Amino acid sequence: MGSMESLPNIDLLKGLLENYMFEVDGAAAVAICDRDGFIIASESKEREGKDSDSVIGAISAFLDIYIDRIKNEYQTQSNFFNVTSMQDKKFVYCSMGSHSILTTIADPTTSDIMLKVYSEHIAAKVELILQGVDNVSIEIPEIIRVLSNRKEGKLPKGQFTAKLILTGDYNVGKTSLIRRFVENEFQEKYISTIGVEISKKSVLLDEDTNINFVIWDIGGQAESMTPYRHRFYEGASAAFIVIDRTRKGNLESVEKWDKDIKESIPRNIPIVIVANKTDLSENLAISEEEIKIMAKKYGFHHITTSARTGENVNEAFLYIAYRFIEKV
Repeated sequence: MGSMESLPNIDLLKGLLENYMFEVDGAAAVAICDRDGFIIASESKEREGKDSDSVIGAISAFLDIYIDRIKNEYQTQSNFFNVTSMQDKKFVYCSMGSHSILTTIADPTTSDIMLKVYSEHIAAKVELILQGVDNVSIEIPEIIRVLSNRKEGKLPKGQFTAKLILTGDYNVGKTSLIRRFVENEFQEKYISTIGVEISKKSVLLDEDTNINFVIWDIGGQAESMTPYRHRFYEGASAAFIVIDRTRKGNLESVEKWDKDIKESIPRNIPIVIVANKTDLSENLAISEEEIKIMAKKYGFHHITTSARTGENVNEAFLYIAYRFIEKV
């Protein structure tokens, strides 16, 4: 497998691809390959046998043709996405890291937006698995379905600024989520945020559409901070309520933070429950079903994340970026 030191978890990869195929009706086949075009895992909607072999053969042939082009055009890039229409099919290749390329054969009527959203999400999970993370969730988050169903068409052009506030109790991982998103780093040592810390990052949604995030990391430890927090909320475009999935009862804090936000922000803003520390699978005390029920109760979307591994972190921020641009 080239640069990979150990064999990948093929069962996990195949489970991820099966879910991808199930979600995207127009996808006929999908394969994970390394940067030399060698196929590591694949799935097809054709039955096992000659038809299935021919579809995977088509992916191999496509990779043979395009692997040099991919190397030349994207040699310095770890992240890329491309759709190429050939005859009666779309060929999609996508990478979200240095170890792999996700290649999809799709029906020509399949939305490019859907292919991009799912490809980038699945490719990011593939990278985690190939890096040896063995507790990656193969379930497709609800937020991915929402993003994939956006209407076709150009986004508003220009530079836009969005203020995003991260709320939640102390030590739920707000600062770590921001650091993972902004710097793609994780630090084991934890220092509680006192008051507020502000970070910035730009997200390019389209070639002419850029969102400049101003992210407010709001300390959640002391009730005495409540009067100050209200001032921090002013002008927010969206909010995360972050919970710690290893802390039993922490899901109940959603009610407190929802009330806190709505008392300070008179208009409706998108709010997402971000259930963090999902990588600590042996210590999880809050199930995905419980999170789903709580999100439905308040009319929020939700997503499970791991700041440690990076799982679903970019997806959470990307969702907010699109929700913000919808209202521009």
